Amino acid sequence: MVDHQDIQPPATLAEVLDALKANPDPDKKRQQSKLSAISRLSAYLNRPPSDIPTDIPQLRKLLASLHPAACGVKPKTLSTTISDLASALRVVGVLQDVEAKSASAPEWDTFLKAVKSSHQVWGLMRFARYCSARSIQPAEVNSEVVQAFQAALDAVLLKNEPINYVRSMIDTWNHVIGRYDLNLPRLSRLPSDRYVARPLTDYPESLQAEIKAYIDRLAQRDLFSEDGPDKPLRETSLRNTEAHLRQMLDALVTSGQRPEKFTSLSVVVTANNLKTAFRAMMDRHGSNCLPSGLSNIAATCIAIARHHLNAPEDVIKALKAIHKRVATTPRGMSNKNAERLAQFNDWENVALLLSLPDTLMSRADDNPTRRDSALAAMHAAALTILLSCPMRVKNLAGLDLDKHLIVTRSGTHTLYSIRVEGIEVKNGEPIEVKLNARSSKLLHRYIMQFRPQVSLADGRALFPRNNDGRPRAPSNFGGELTQRILRETGLKVHPHLFRHIAAKLYLEERPGDFETVRRLLKHKRLQTTMDFYASLSNQWAHDHYDEVVLSKWKGKPDD
Repeated sequence: MVDHQDIQPPATLAEVLDALKANPDPDKKRQQSKLSAISRLSAYLNRPPSDIPTDIPQLRKLLASLHPAACGVKPKTLSTTISDLASALRVVGVLQDVEAKSASAPEWDTFLKAVKSSHQVWGLMRFARYCSARSIQPAEVNSEVVQAFQAALDAVLLKNEPINYVRSMIDTWNHVIGRYDLNLPRLSRLPSDRYVARPLTDYPESLQAEIKAYIDRLAQRDLFSEDGPDKPLRETSLRNTEAHLRQMLDALVTSGQRPEKFTSLSVVVTANNLKTAFRAMMDRHGSNCLPSGLSNIAATCIAIARHHLNAPEDVIKALKAIHKRVATTPRGMSNKNAERLAQFNDWENVALLLSLPDTLMSRADDNPTRRDSALAAMHAAALTILLSCPMRVKNLAGLDLDKHLIVTRSGTHTLYSIRVEGIEVKNGEPIEVKLNARSSKLLHRYIMQFRPQVSLADGRALFPRNNDGRPRAPSNFGGELTQRILRETGLKVHPHLFRHIAAKLYLEERPGDFETVRRLLKHKRLQTTMDFYASLSNQWAHDHYDEVVLSKWKGKPDD
């Protein structure tokens, strides 16, 4: 063990390697484990050790990006490798987690003895030792102590995010106090990082009533009303309209205006108010770039001014001028989707995703009576459909056995087709696809064996809810699939990304064939398809140039 009191700790893993080699561990096996951990993690991160910092928050973020499937190892192997890295960092003085294994004070021992559950004791032990080292009694615990504890964890935790650890600790603390009726202070949960606008109930009832009436008109809830759009807005659009108004009102209050002032939409929707609200949002965002969503809020205000308030043309013109200033006019997919699609430049990731339905179904077959096996089979069936026919998650979640699935027999095989009428699809284009024999076989296995275990309630939903048998909510079902894919493969894939993945994989084999992609994704206009995926053909052009020109340049022969 090296005395680190007068030595600056290594700043990179390359320096850690040098320090370990300069002062080797007498135990050759432990020494090799530490050296090997750095070498492996360097390979997993595709960075040389000299480019991997030892700053714990930065290093924790890098390690969190690793997934066993992407690294080609088992979860336990990756966990052990990170533990070996932590040992190496302790030896060289980077990690000085001296309180993790220190003794707790008698008062904390008494508190922990009152807890009957071993996992709850484990969840509080580290906090007890932290407080003991600072002579903080259980009765003296408060939010300031918790914040200091979180800051201390930030410097020593490699595997877990400190905020998640502390949130769990707070939940356990409060549960123990309530369960055993202890005379100790309860702790407030840590606030979410997500900013939440004030509810509409903070504003005058007259404004609330007008907003409700406006949204009802957009939804055409009165069948015989002649006032409103030609086609009712979807629920998502209605929620977004209310959200835009809440965000604008909240920003106005943040800027110093009083909530009771906003008695009607005519008072709220003005050019000056829109400018004031946007300035407040930009100040809160704290960035040189425009916050996302300003363009949508401005568009909602224009629609209200034009169709609800019948505002003069000069008012609408002023609102349009603001909209033009904040509009980003994106073409094609968002930067986030493009970044996630880039995961599939690596063919190994493509293979992980394409094989996932079979992997999940095989796991379900291993223990066919367990509920988690039924859920794995359900997710396998949903992913199979998305890979065969990349539909929107609303249509996927709403699939009905009688309404949307068509069953045919071919010898001993059961084949499935899916048909969704255009009226149920976002752009009015019907979905019609015949699944191949492989996909049909997996779907049939789910329907016949596992679907009855997903929900015992009556109903004909392909993906039923457990409590009532009705179709699963699209947002919840989409979140389940996203989490399942991340957990199994380490890939960040939401259901809508399957549409982009399908286009990418096809255009890599058939560059420029946008018409087939248009038909596959049910776009009405070819230009829409080209706006989204022209960049994929651009990559083909670079690859073709490399093959035709650069690959033929071998350099000048030696004289």
